[in-house]
Amino acid sequence: MLTKIQELALIARCIAGDDRNAYGHLVKAYADDIRRMLDRLTSGDSALVDDLAQETFVKGYLSLRSFKGVSRFRTWLFRIAYNEFVNHTRCSRRIMEVGIDSVEQVCEDADEDESIIDSDMLAEAIDKLSPTMKAVIQLYYYEGFTVARISTILQMPQGTVKSYLHRARTKLALTLEKYENC
Repeated sequence: MLTKIQELALIARCIAGDDRNAYGHLVKAYADDIRRMLDRLTSGDSALVDDLAQETFVKGYLSLRSFKGVSRFRTWLFRIAYNEFVNHTRCSRRIMEVGIDSVEQVCEDADEDESIIDSDMLAEAIDKLSPTMKAVIQLYYYEGFTVARISTILQMPQGTVKSYLHRARTKLALTLEKYENC
């Protein structure tokens, strides 16, 4: 990860001299982080991740002059990526809610000896969360952002982020409890 001074120096080179190599350094520094977040938000749809990541970096480059430097460039880029995901979700009308029927079906299909929750079960439970809850969980636990930083990325008050985090934990606990009881 780049320091804030390195980010600002590269951004200045991009804006002042239309230095695309400088932007390439920014892309290289944050591409894995952006792709990881998008991968979790899209439930592993690699083609969609590729499209959303590309759109994120293109929009980032085209909007670079509007970057004010108040937050880190990485935070700003995560916001663009999240907006791209939300716009895609809105357009395709694929809002995911926790479905009790699907959890019960998984329970019926599981072996009776399996009582340990593995990473696949956790990933499946996270996939059942709403896009906003999924984003909060992703940013908090997987990317290590603070509530304040998540608040900036998702453009919502810190109290709202805390509420989403609490609700997501509760839904995950209920869903995973059903997996354990199978």
